[in-house]
Amino acid sequence: MTRRLTAALMLLAALGLHFGVASPARLQRDEAREEFARLREAREGLRVQSARLQRRTASARAPSGDSEAVRALRLSFLGAVEGLPVKAVRISAEAGRREVFAARGRLAADGRQVDLLRAAGRLAEASSGVLLENVRFAQAPGGDLRLELEAITLRAPADVPTSAFPGQAPADVKAPR
Repeated sequence: MTRRLTAALMLLAALGLHFGVASPARLQRDEAREEFARLREAREGLRVQSARLQRRTASARAPSGDSEAVRALRLSFLGAVEGLPVKAVRISAEAGRREVFAARGRLAADGRQVDLLRAAGRLAEASSGVLLENVRFAQAPGGDLRLELEAITLRAPADVPTSAFPGQAPADVKAPR
C-alpha cells in the first residue's frame, strides 16, 4: 500500500512539475522565438530601407558637371588616404562621356595592409559617394603592399543621357526617317 501511495504521490509531483513549470516555460520559449523572428524581419526591412536611402542620397549628391564630378572623385580619394601612413599615392580621374557614371578614377597607394584596408573601407562607405569597381592588392617593392582600385561616381538620375541605355538613340541625335 505504501508503495502505491508513494507511486501516486510521485505521479502527482511529476504532473505538477510538468503542468506547473515545463508547460509555461515551453510557452514562454515559443513566444520568445516568435518575437525574435518578428524583430529579425523588422531589422532586415530597416537594413534594406537604409541601403535604398543611402543609394538615393549618394546619387542625389552626384555633381552635375563633368569637372565637378572629377573634382568630387579626387576629393573622395584624398579623403580616403588622409591621415594614413601610405606612400606613393597616385590618383587619376576622368569624366564619364555620355554614360551613366559621372566620373571614373583610379587610386594606387603603397603601405601596410591595415592602412590600405582602412583606405578602401572609407571609399566603400555609402557616405563617400563612390562606387568601387575593382580592388586589387599586390606586393610592392620594399615589402609593402600596393592597393590599386578603380571607382566611379554616378550621375544624378535626371542627368543620365538616354544614349547610355542600350537600344536607345542618343537624345541629341534625331532618328532617321
